[in-house]
Amino acid sequence: MKTCDVKAALRARFCGPEWAMFFEVADATGARQRRWADAIAINLFPSRGLEIHGFEIKVSRSDWLRELKNPEKSAPVQQYCDRWWIVAPAATIAPGELPPTWGHFEAQAAGKIRQIVAAPKLTSKPVTREFVAAMLRRASELDAGEVGAAVAAEVTRQREGDESRINREIEFRTRHYAELKKSVEEIEGITGVKINSWNDEHIGRAVRAVMQLGVCQTYGGVKDLRAHAERLLKNCDEALEIFAAAPEVAKP
Repeated sequence: MKTCDVKAALRARFCGPEWAMFFEVADATGARQRRWADAIAINLFPSRGLEIHGFEIKVSRSDWLRELKNPEKSAPVQQYCDRWWIVAPAATIAPGELPPTWGHFEAQAAGKIRQIVAAPKLTSKPVTREFVAAMLRRASELDAGEVGAAVAAEVTRQREGDESRINREIEFRTRHYAELKKSVEEIEGITGVKINSWNDEHIGRAVRAVMQLGVCQTYGGVKDLRAHAERLLKNCDEALEIFAAAPEVAKP
Protein backbone atom coordinates (compact mmCIF):
# COMPACT_ATOMS: atom_id res chain seq x y z
CA MET A 1 0.00 0.00 0.00
CA LYS A 2 1.25 3.49 -0.90
CA THR A 3 0.92 6.74 1.03
CA CYS A 4 -1.32 8.16 -1.70
CA ASP A 5 -3.72 5.22 -1.19
CA VAL A 6 -3.97 6.00 2.52
CA LYS A 7 -4.53 9.69 1.79
CA ALA A 8 -7.36 8.84 -0.59
CA ALA A 9 -8.92 6.63 2.08
CA LEU A 10 -8.61 9.39 4.69
CA ARG A 11 -10.28 11.94 2.41
CA ALA A 12 -13.11 9.49 1.73
CA ARG A 13 -13.62 8.99 5.49
CA PHE A 14 -13.16 12.61 6.62
CA CYS A 15 -15.08 14.38 3.88
CA GLY A 16 -17.48 17.28 3.49
CA PRO A 17 -19.77 18.67 4.56
CA GLU A 18 -18.75 17.53 8.05
CA TRP A 19 -14.97 17.66 7.64
CA ALA A 20 -12.28 19.78 5.99
CA MET A 21 -9.13 17.79 5.20
CA PHE A 22 -5.58 19.10 4.65
CA PHE A 23 -2.38 17.18 3.90
CA GLU A 24 1.25 17.91 4.78
CA VAL A 25 0.37 20.66 7.26
CA ALA A 26 3.15 22.47 9.10
CA ASP A 27 2.88 24.16 12.48
CA ALA A 28 3.46 27.55 10.83
CA THR A 29 4.54 29.10 7.54
CA GLY A 30 7.79 30.51 6.23
CA ALA A 31 10.90 30.34 8.42
CA ARG A 32 8.79 29.65 11.53
CA GLN A 33 7.65 26.18 10.43
CA ARG A 34 9.39 23.31 12.24
CA ARG A 35 7.28 20.14 11.99
CA TRP A 36 4.56 18.74 9.76
CA ALA A 37 1.58 16.48 10.20
CA ASP A 38 0.74 14.14 7.35
CA ALA A 39 -2.88 15.23 7.59
CA ILE A 40 -5.19 17.50 9.57
CA ALA A 41 -8.99 17.22 9.60
CA ILE A 42 -11.24 19.86 11.15
CA ASN A 43 -14.83 19.04 12.04
CA LEU A 44 -17.19 21.74 10.76
CA PHE A 45 -20.23 20.84 12.86
CA PRO A 46 -20.60 22.88 16.09
CA SER A 47 -22.57 19.98 17.57
CA ARG A 48 -19.42 17.85 17.27
CA GLY A 49 -17.28 20.43 19.03
CA LEU A 50 -15.39 21.59 15.89
CA GLU A 51 -12.65 19.13 16.82
CA ILE A 52 -9.26 19.08 15.11
CA HIS A 53 -7.79 15.64 14.35
CA GLY A 54 -4.16 15.06 13.40
CA PHE A 55 -2.84 12.04 11.49
CA GLU A 56 0.50 10.36 10.95
CA ILE A 57 0.58 8.01 7.95
CA LYS A 58 2.92 5.01 7.95
CA VAL A 59 2.85 2.43 5.17
CA SER A 60 5.54 0.07 6.48
CA ARG A 61 6.75 -1.27 9.79
CA SER A 62 10.16 0.33 9.35
CA ASP A 63 8.47 3.75 8.99
CA TRP A 64 6.56 3.15 12.17
CA LEU A 65 9.64 2.05 14.12
CA ARG A 66 11.43 5.24 13.09
CA GLU A 67 8.44 7.23 14.34
CA LEU A 68 8.60 5.44 17.69
CA LYS A 69 12.21 6.47 18.18
CA ASN A 70 11.16 10.12 18.22
CA PRO A 71 7.43 10.42 19.03
CA GLU A 72 7.91 13.97 20.34
CA LYS A 73 8.55 15.29 16.83
CA SER A 74 4.81 15.52 16.23
CA ALA A 75 4.30 17.73 19.30
CA PRO A 76 4.48 21.13 17.47
CA VAL A 77 1.38 20.20 15.45
CA GLN A 78 -0.22 17.79 17.92
CA GLN A 79 -0.53 20.56 20.50
CA TYR A 80 -3.34 22.14 18.42
CA CYS A 81 -5.23 18.87 17.95
CA ASP A 82 -8.07 17.42 19.98
CA ARG A 83 -7.20 13.89 18.85
CA TRP A 84 -4.14 12.29 17.26
CA TRP A 85 -4.08 9.19 15.07
CA ILE A 86 -1.72 6.81 13.36
CA VAL A 87 -3.02 5.43 10.06
CA ALA A 88 -1.23 2.31 8.81
CA PRO A 89 -1.90 -1.00 7.04
CA ALA A 90 -2.49 -4.18 9.04
CA ALA A 91 0.48 -5.71 10.90
CA THR A 92 2.38 -2.41 10.91
CA ILE A 93 1.90 -1.80 14.63
CA ALA A 94 2.63 -4.56 17.15
CA PRO A 95 0.51 -4.90 20.32
CA GLY A 96 1.60 -2.51 23.06
CA GLU A 97 3.49 -0.12 20.74
CA LEU A 98 0.78 2.53 20.38
CA PRO A 99 1.45 5.65 22.53
CA PRO A 100 -1.34 6.22 25.08
CA THR A 101 -2.35 9.57 23.55
CA TRP A 102 -2.74 8.15 20.00
CA GLY A 103 -5.61 6.44 18.22
CA HIS A 104 -5.16 3.84 15.50
CA PHE A 105 -6.84 3.57 12.10
CA GLU A 106 -6.07 0.53 9.96
CA ALA A 107 -5.79 1.30 6.25
CA GLN A 108 -7.53 -1.38 4.20
CA ALA A 109 -7.91 -2.29 0.57
CA ALA A 110 -10.58 -0.64 -1.61
CA GLY A 111 -9.83 2.80 -0.13
CA LYS A 112 -11.21 2.26 3.38
CA ILE A 113 -9.95 2.77 6.94
CA ARG A 114 -11.14 0.98 10.09
CA GLN A 115 -10.82 2.22 13.65
CA ILE A 116 -8.74 -0.15 15.79
CA VAL A 117 -8.16 2.04 18.87
CA ALA A 118 -10.13 5.20 19.60
CA ALA A 119 -8.02 8.32 20.01
CA PRO A 120 -8.44 9.85 23.49
CA LYS A 121 -9.51 13.47 23.88
CA LEU A 122 -6.45 15.69 24.30
CA THR A 123 -6.06 19.03 26.00
CA SER A 124 -5.30 21.20 23.00
CA LYS A 125 -3.91 24.70 22.82
CA PRO A 126 -5.74 27.51 21.05
CA VAL A 127 -4.97 27.59 17.34
CA THR A 128 -2.50 30.30 16.34
CA ARG A 129 -2.63 32.47 13.24
CA GLU A 130 0.52 30.73 12.02
CA PHE A 131 -1.17 27.32 12.19
CA VAL A 132 -4.28 28.65 10.44
CA ALA A 133 -2.07 30.09 7.71
CA ALA A 134 -0.35 26.73 7.30
CA MET A 135 -3.70 24.98 6.81
CA LEU A 136 -4.99 27.62 4.42
CA ARG A 137 -1.84 27.28 2.35
CA ARG A 138 -2.76 23.62 1.81
CA ALA A 139 -6.43 24.30 1.25
CA SER A 140 -5.99 25.18 -2.41
CA GLU A 141 -3.42 22.47 -3.13
CA LEU A 142 -4.23 18.96 -4.30
CA ASP A 143 -1.90 16.08 -3.66
CA ALA A 144 -1.04 14.55 -7.04
CA GLY A 145 -0.59 11.10 -5.56
CA GLU A 146 -3.91 11.26 -3.74
CA VAL A 147 -5.71 12.34 -6.91
CA GLY A 148 -4.00 9.55 -8.84
CA ALA A 149 -5.06 6.98 -6.27
CA ALA A 150 -8.65 8.23 -6.34
CA VAL A 151 -8.69 8.11 -10.13
CA ALA A 152 -7.19 4.61 -10.14
CA ALA A 153 -9.84 3.42 -7.65
CA GLU A 154 -12.61 4.87 -9.83
CA VAL A 155 -11.13 3.30 -12.98
CA THR A 156 -11.01 -0.06 -11.20
CA ARG A 157 -14.65 0.32 -10.14
CA GLN A 158 -15.70 1.23 -13.68
CA ARG A 159 -13.77 -1.69 -15.14
CA GLU A 160 -15.40 -4.09 -12.69
CA GLY A 161 -18.79 -2.77 -13.80
CA ASP A 162 -17.83 -3.11 -17.46
CA GLU A 163 -16.66 -6.68 -16.95
CA SER A 164 -19.92 -7.53 -15.21
CA ARG A 165 -21.97 -6.07 -18.07
CA ILE A 166 -19.83 -7.84 -20.67
CA ASN A 167 -20.19 -11.18 -18.88
CA ARG A 168 -23.98 -10.76 -18.74
CA GLU A 169 -24.07 -9.92 -22.45
CA ILE A 170 -21.91 -12.94 -23.31
CA GLU A 171 -24.15 -15.17 -21.21
CA PHE A 172 -27.29 -13.81 -22.91
CA ARG A 173 -25.88 -14.17 -26.44
CA THR A 174 -24.55 -17.66 -25.74
CA ARG A 175 -27.93 -18.76 -24.46
CA HIS A 176 -29.68 -17.11 -27.44
CA TYR A 177 -27.30 -18.80 -29.89
CA ALA A 178 -27.90 -22.19 -28.26
CA GLU A 179 -31.68 -21.72 -28.59
CA LEU A 180 -31.39 -20.70 -32.25
CA LYS A 181 -29.06 -23.62 -32.99
CA LYS A 182 -31.53 -26.04 -31.44
CA SER A 183 -34.40 -24.60 -33.53
CA VAL A 184 -32.38 -24.83 -36.75
CA GLU A 185 -31.45 -28.42 -36.02
CA GLU A 186 -35.11 -29.28 -35.46
CA ILE A 187 -36.11 -27.66 -38.78
CA GLU A 188 -33.32 -29.47 -40.63
CA GLY A 189 -34.38 -32.77 -39.09
CA ILE A 190 -37.99 -32.33 -40.19
CA THR A 191 -37.39 -30.90 -43.70
CA GLY A 192 -34.18 -32.69 -44.60
CA VAL A 193 -32.83 -29.32 -45.82
CA LYS A 194 -29.51 -27.94 -44.53
CA ILE A 195 -30.07 -24.34 -43.59
CA ASN A 196 -26.48 -23.34 -44.28
CA SER A 197 -26.89 -24.48 -47.92
CA TRP A 198 -30.40 -23.07 -48.33
CA ASN A 199 -29.82 -20.77 -51.27
CA ASP A 200 -32.90 -21.51 -53.33
CA GLU A 201 -35.49 -18.74 -53.08
CA HIS A 202 -38.19 -21.18 -54.22
CA ILE A 203 -37.85 -23.21 -51.03
CA GLY A 204 -38.52 -20.17 -48.95
CA ARG A 205 -41.55 -19.26 -51.07
CA ALA A 206 -42.83 -22.82 -50.81
CA VAL A 207 -42.57 -22.78 -47.02
CA ARG A 208 -44.40 -19.45 -46.93
CA ALA A 209 -47.18 -20.77 -49.19
CA VAL A 210 -47.65 -23.86 -47.06
CA MET A 211 -47.88 -21.76 -43.93
CA GLN A 212 -50.41 -19.38 -45.52
CA LEU A 213 -52.55 -22.25 -46.82
CA GLY A 214 -52.77 -23.72 -43.36
CA VAL A 215 -51.65 -27.20 -44.35
CA CYS A 216 -49.68 -27.57 -41.17
CA GLN A 217 -52.50 -26.41 -38.89
CA THR A 218 -54.77 -28.57 -36.77
CA TYR A 219 -57.05 -31.32 -38.07
CA GLY A 220 -59.87 -28.82 -38.63
CA GLY A 221 -57.60 -26.58 -40.72
CA VAL A 222 -56.55 -29.42 -42.98
CA LYS A 223 -60.17 -30.58 -43.30
CA ASP A 224 -61.28 -27.09 -44.33
CA LEU A 225 -58.45 -26.92 -46.88
CA ARG A 226 -59.58 -30.24 -48.40
CA ALA A 227 -63.21 -29.01 -48.61
CA HIS A 228 -62.03 -25.83 -50.29
CA ALA A 229 -60.04 -27.86 -52.83
CA GLU A 230 -63.08 -30.02 -53.56
CA ARG A 231 -65.23 -26.96 -54.20
CA LEU A 232 -62.54 -25.56 -56.48
CA LEU A 233 -62.42 -28.81 -58.49
CA LYS A 234 -66.20 -28.90 -58.71
CA ASN A 235 -66.25 -25.34 -60.04
CA CYS A 236 -63.61 -26.24 -62.61
CA ASP A 237 -65.63 -29.30 -63.75
CA GLU A 238 -68.77 -27.20 -64.11
CA ALA A 239 -66.86 -24.63 -66.14
CA LEU A 240 -65.51 -27.33 -68.49
CA GLU A 241 -69.02 -28.71 -68.99
CA ILE A 242 -70.24 -25.25 -69.95
CA PHE A 243 -67.41 -24.87 -72.46
CA ALA A 244 -68.16 -28.32 -73.90
CA ALA A 245 -71.87 -27.54 -74.33
CA ALA A 246 -71.25 -24.21 -76.05
CA PRO A 247 -69.19 -24.76 -79.25
CA GLU A 248 -69.43 -21.11 -80.19
CA VAL A 249 -67.20 -20.28 -77.23
CA ALA A 250 -63.65 -20.10 -78.48
CA LYS A 251 -61.38 -22.72 -77.02
CA PRO A 252 -57.65 -22.11 -76.66
